[in-house]
Amino acid sequence: MSSTRRKTVAFVGVSFLVGAASVYAVTAVNRFAGSEKISAVDSPWSTPEGITLQPLGKAQGTDLGKQTAARLPRDEVAYADVRGMTLYTYDLDKPGQLACLDECTQTFPPAIAPANPDLFGEWSVVQRPDGSSQWAYKDKPLYTYVKDIDPGSVAGNSPLVTGARRKNGLGVMVGGGVRGGGIGPIEKNELPEHWQAALLYPRSDTPMPSSLGIKEVLDAAALALVDHHGHTLYAFYGDTKQKGWEDLRLWQPMPAPQLAEPIGDFSIIRRSDGINQWAWKGKGLYSYVYDQAPGDAEGENVDGSWHVAALVRHFMPSTVSIQATPGLGKMLATADGITLYKRDGFIHQSGGGYSLRRGAPIRPAVGREIGTNARCDAECRKVWQPYAAPEDAQPQGYWHVATHADGSKQWTYHGYALWTYAGD
Repeated sequence: MSSTRRKTVAFVGVSFLVGAASVYAVTAVNRFAGSEKISAVDSPWSTPEGITLQPLGKAQGTDLGKQTAARLPRDEVAYADVRGMTLYTYDLDKPGQLACLDECTQTFPPAIAPANPDLFGEWSVVQRPDGSSQWAYKDKPLYTYVKDIDPGSVAGNSPLVTGARRKNGLGVMVGGGVRGGGIGPIEKNELPEHWQAALLYPRSDTPMPSSLGIKEVLDAAALALVDHHGHTLYAFYGDTKQKGWEDLRLWQPMPAPQLAEPIGDFSIIRRSDGINQWAWKGKGLYSYVYDQAPGDAEGENVDGSWHVAALVRHFMPSTVSIQATPGLGKMLATADGITLYKRDGFIHQSGGGYSLRRGAPIRPAVGREIGTNARCDAECRKVWQPYAAPEDAQPQGYWHVATHADGSKQWTYHGYALWTYAGD
């Protein structure tokens, strides 16, 4: 088998099947990868080290039905532990007073934080009676649920039951049905009273204008502001005193109604051209004319001063960047601009997304099942190399660490192991 057709480009949100020699990676300045933050756009990470992110339910990509295989709804993204198990909060927990103790923790084990964790934003820890530290988000302690056995599970409902027959986290065979046809209605469990999944998205606790929204923009590795069409919004972080900084042919001010009132972090700029413009944290909001669809972030880092209006940015290793490419959009690359790849994630039957505009949708469960076994023989391994993770690397956000039999570690992103190609 030809080694040049065994991998797909590791896109930020999607992937395309390519021959290795056909990829053209454009080196671009990365503004959101690595541990050093850019002060002008200093949005906090979405998660601290040891806290990961998982899309819930069918968004894991195990269902091979035609509709869900081609278009996976990322309706909910949950905070999770290092295993990918969903985290939960308990309504009866109060500041300084834990309500889930003793027998309760047998069903909802506390999410234990490491010693001296790196805390920022709305992340904190609380001390439990036994002296251990427990992760907390927005002052709510976090727990796992013993009935969750697979990443992407919620309330004990595993996404694996909607796909082909396979073993779940307990080694039990689940799923089934005709490929491409789903398996019919499945009875769902409900969470006990007062328990809630801790969600990154959707976000309903941010006061904002009705014409704006919050969406994941994976092309910018961020949870960001969007307009009423779902298109990404940007702010200018350069010198506004510099003549010509605002080119209205490229950047369109986000209009505010004449009778609009400030709300939360949002204010209104009365522009000299007569447009009332929404501003966020004092900076005017704009859309970018070359963003063709929701999820695009072509305006990120234009002229080094325009950046996505991000509430939080997802962690990326310091050795990884997001690169812009002609025709193929944004892809993952090393800090030096060398393209990263993953095994082919397409389903060639059942409408698997092969012809979608941005390629196949993310299917984390498929990536985990492929693992680091790329079915790559000795000749293949001469050109395909695992993208190594440091010995002390820890899961964070959408990034996990796979350990090989020899103890070496490899980065994985959205469940897929990452590789480099010697011909690039």
